[in-house]
This record gives sequence, C-alpha cells and structure tokens, in this order.
Amino acid sequence: MSLDILQNQLQNLSVVDPECLPFRPTGNFERRHETFDAVPRYLFRVFTPKSQGKTDESWTKSMDARYEVADSRVDIFARANKQRTAEMLYRHLRWWKGPDDNLVSWTSSLLFALVYIFYLHANTRDGSTFGNIHLCVVDTSSFPEAVFLRDVDLIRAYRSFDSRLWNFEGLRCKRRSGFSGYYYFGEYLSQGALKIEGKCQIVPARDIILRGLYDVRPEFAKFENWEPQQSPLWANAVIELRESFYLTKTKQQRTSTEGEQRKICKKALNAAFGISRLFESHWRLPIAASFIALAPHRTDNEEILLKVRSHNNRENCSPLRTKTVAYNTLPEVQAYNVIMQSIYKDYCLGKLKEFLGEAESPLRRTIMFKLNENLDEEDPPWAEQVPTLIDVSYNAILSKLRTISFLSDSLHQALEHRKER
Repeated sequence: MSLDILQNQLQNLSVVDPECLPFRPTGNFERRHETFDAVPRYLFRVFTPKSQGKTDESWTKSMDARYEVADSRVDIFARANKQRTAEMLYRHLRWWKGPDDNLVSWTSSLLFALVYIFYLHANTRDGSTFGNIHLCVVDTSSFPEAVFLRDVDLIRAYRSFDSRLWNFEGLRCKRRSGFSGYYYFGEYLSQGALKIEGKCQIVPARDIILRGLYDVRPEFAKFENWEPQQSPLWANAVIELRESFYLTKTKQQRTSTEGEQRKICKKALNAAFGISRLFESHWRLPIAASFIALAPHRTDNEEILLKVRSHNNRENCSPLRTKTVAYNTLPEVQAYNVIMQSIYKDYCLGKLKEFLGEAESPLRRTIMFKLNENLDEEDPPWAEQVPTLIDVSYNAILSKLRTISFLSDSLHQALEHRKER
C-alpha cells in the first residue's frame, strides 16, 4: 500500500464530521501556503435547489460531501492520483458535470454573482424562480486559515498534471476582444463540507430585485427577460457591464448630463441601502458598499459618506479589519475598495475632530482659570529668589505645554501633508 493511499485512509478516519476541510499543501505544493492570506473578508455564492452541491444556513457542501462520498473528507493536496484530481478541478472550473467533485465555488465579485442569478433563471438545465435562487455571503474572517483558496493558485498547483489547466489559466488573464475587461472573476474555492452557520447571510434573489436591484444597474431588468436557453450569457455579460468602470468622466458626460448622473446615482444609493436592510445589522455596511460599487455614474463619495455616518460599525471598514483583494482585472472590487477606504477615512477624521474637541475644552478652561486667578502678576521684589515648589510646578506646566504643542504640530503637519497629496 502506497504512503499516499494510507494517508488518505487515515484522514478519512480522523474526523467523522469536521466543520471544515482546509487546504494543506505538502511537498512540492507547500509554497501555496503563502497565498492563504490573500482571501477577501467577504465572499459570495449563488445556489438553487438544483445545484450539484448543497447550501443552506448551516452548511455548504460539495457534490461529493452532499452524497457522503468517502473522499469528500480528503484534502485535494493529499489525494494520491494527481491526474484524476487535476481533471476534477478542470471540470469544476468549467462547470461540467462529472463522476466526482469535491469543490465549492465562491467569488469576491458581487457583479459576477448577480449575473449568475439571471444565468440560472434563464438556463434550461436549472430554470429556478428568483424565489428559489439565493445569494449567500460568508465572512471569511470567521473561519480557520486555509479554508478558502483562489482558483488561480489551485490551477497553478495542478496544471502540470492536466494541460487544459494551462489554457484555462491563460483564459483568466485574457481580455475580451473589443472590451477593456478580462475573463477573471475573483473565484475562490472551498472543499468538502463547510459549516457556515453563524458566519453567513442568505437572501433570496427575489427580495434583492424587489428592493431595487434594477436601480443599481438597469441592465439587470433586461437580463430578467432572457429567453430560456441551454447557455445564457454569463462571463461576457459581466465583461460588458464592467465597461462602465473604464469610462472616463468625459465619456460619461456624453452618455448623460451631470444632473441625470446625479439622479441615477441617488436612486442607486437608496436601492443599495434598501437591499442592505435584508441583512443583519453588522453586515449592512459592507453589503451596501458592495452594491454601491456596481452603480455607474458615481459622481463623488460625499452623499455616500453622509448616508453612512449613522452606522456604528464604520471602524470595520478599515483595511486591517476588512481585507479586499482588488486585482486590476476586478474593477468592481476596486470600486468597493475605494468606497470602504473612504468610509473608514471619514470615520477616522470624525474621531480626530471628536478627540480634539475633547482636548480643546479643558485647554480653554485652563486659560480662563489662569486669567481669572491673575497668575500673570509678577512676584514682589522681596520674594525669595531661590527655587521653590512653585517654580517646580511652573516648570512642570511649561513642560506639559511643550508636549501638547509638539503633539499638536505633529498632527497638523501630518494632516497638511495628506491634504497636499
């Protein structure tokens, strides 16, 4: 019996029903560990009752895990037959059916996920109603490390075992002819059974539509009327929608006036916040930002910032707390990243004003106290000219004022430098 087969069997016996199956690269694959940190905080998944795997509020399961295949508890990197594993990966990425599939797809692109809703609705192999198509969002920071891995990283690990993966990797870097966008959609993978209870939010597509999705992107209204067919648009539709992100301000003005743009922007903004209320409170801000990022003709962030100031979790928009992996090939994710950073900077500046206000009031009281108590009066000539406790107190106060002055100047210079940039 080979060592790989023995390892697979031991892994099958080790845990009966784990809450996750992390990716554990070994040997030649070990360098893949460095990519585990490059996972955005929020990932999206769209599913229907007809999906090959199964997703509900407690678990998301691959096809193999759904039917309790023994190998569904075996890490992809621990599988002995690398060629068969590479073939499974290729089929999964092409959305082809096969005898085995232990992978589950996620995306960092909300745009890609939303277009997939209409793809499934029009696809004759699925054809689910919008009430039966669901959007699932997970907070990856709630899971152990290595639960999610980018599709490209897994492709690179297995491309030497299936030449078709080389070609597929090339497709991910390919720009569509006549368009600015690429065939890259921010796909991430999990494997086996993953417990998502308490770490996810699931809402039906019907409710997203009713809350104003078509005000965010009017093109979706046309997608609703796609004729049933075996292969509706999906990837190409996403690339076409991405064109609005590449338009210069001049080109935007040619398509509509500034007044019309502001009207579109305001409707999209209201719709995005309306949709976000389908989610629990601490999810609403990042969800709203994700939908706002999809809207064309966003003129500036001022209205966005004013609308979110009532949210009490804006500090979570910090890049340290909410990681976004915004590749150049994902303009919608880049737009989301800009919005989140703007919200966080506005929050930080608000806190600075609050702290400075708190510091200003006692300083003013100190000045008034000094004036009222006539502390400017000179000591009489007959006073002792030797150091006293009073002199020590004066020196301590002057030292404290120099510290306050230094801190104030440092903060002032830092903010001036930021403003000049």
